[in-house]
Amino acid sequence: MGLLVIVIALAVVLAGIAAILATSAVLGYATVAASRRLPLGARIALLVALAAGSAAVWVSALGIWAIWRPAALALPFLTTVASGAGFLAREARKRHTPRVRHPAWPARH
Repeated sequence: MGLLVIVIALAVVLAGIAAILATSAVLGYATVAASRRLPLGARIALLVALAAGSAAVWVSALGIWAIWRPAALALPFLTTVASGAGFLAREARKRHTPRVRHPAWPARH
């Protein structure tokens, strides 16, 4: 009976961590996607500020104990920043991809 309780508790904890990571990733992606008209520095500052704010909200909402607080802060913060940075990198790659020039007239062989 005790093993079953431990397995269920572990499953609930892992499902909670997955939910936190998923919402943090969506937040990072949505923040960068919604701030397209801002300069790059402002977009990065906004992303870091929202990542720090969401991490603090998760920690205070869940009432994490003092010993787990650094890890609980780092997990959603890093997930949000990584998601936003991935979106920024994808945008930069699209902008700076060299275009293949096609000749004005078809080449005759």
